[in-house]
Amino acid sequence: MPFLALAGFDLRSTSAQEARRLLQGWTASIGRLGDSRRTVTIGFGPSMFDRVAELADRRPGPLQPLPPFPGEAIDDRASHGDICVQVCATTPAAAADGLRTLLNIARPQAGLRWRQFGYRDQDGTADPRNPFGFRDGTANLDLAGRDLWVSDGNGWMNGGTYLVMRRIRLLLDTWDRTALADQEAMIGRAKGSGDRIGAGHAGLAAPGGNNGATMLRRSYSYDGGVDVNGLQDSGLIFLAYQRDPGRQFVPVQRRLAAGDPLNAFSQHVASGVFACPPASFLGEGLLL
Repeated sequence: MPFLALAGFDLRSTSAQEARRLLQGWTASIGRLGDSRRTVTIGFGPSMFDRVAELADRRPGPLQPLPPFPGEAIDDRASHGDICVQVCATTPAAAADGLRTLLNIARPQAGLRWRQFGYRDQDGTADPRNPFGFRDGTANLDLAGRDLWVSDGNGWMNGGTYLVMRRIRLLLDTWDRTALADQEAMIGRAKGSGDRIGAGHAGLAAPGGNNGATMLRRSYSYDGGVDVNGLQDSGLIFLAYQRDPGRQFVPVQRRLAAGDPLNAFSQHVASGVFACPPASFLGEGLLL
């Protein structure tokens, strides 16, 4: 769906009972919100298992805070969180209203830590163009891919996935004054066709150079207005789904942080990692 409302919440108490009450309320509401116009996904952050002592031994091994990467400038208040809520919708209003409904239900048990709204180009393709003007999501992981879904026997995360969220500011004021040939060389793709024409960013991120590591990547553009210097605050809300962030996202991002030519035109400013389980009741097998 082309519109996104994404938010992080922090629990107000260390009580597993209060967390359970929150998820029960959300479960009932999501049953009404989820329709042809809207989908809702919930994820649990590492900090939830630190905050609620009763859950400490239920924390899955792959759910670890991301390590720091060179060049990033992560704003902690716009990152992380005990719980992440993702509402995707066919209209901006449906996304915003869905998140607002869940926020109102959450108030007794959780506070809003951050929120972000995004949009995707509606050109009918699976890899619409990003704010740089290039196609985003080319050579993506297949939805049935074994590197996407957790296989954990009877564990509460079996059949779920891990979400890595990164908000990436793109320095459009500088990029827009860069020659097309230089842009294509840095991306590693032709702007018009999306064909690979060299190494660049695409080559560094490709599975072949990362021991086969791949992810289901889905990015939304955001527009945050202007900063204090009068420069555009715009970029990507980068969402990557995978079976194990430590084996997939982390090594790829380390490689990009060390040598991606796009680092001169971008900066990671917000971050989070969340465990997204499959369940009819949110937290089923974890809090029941």
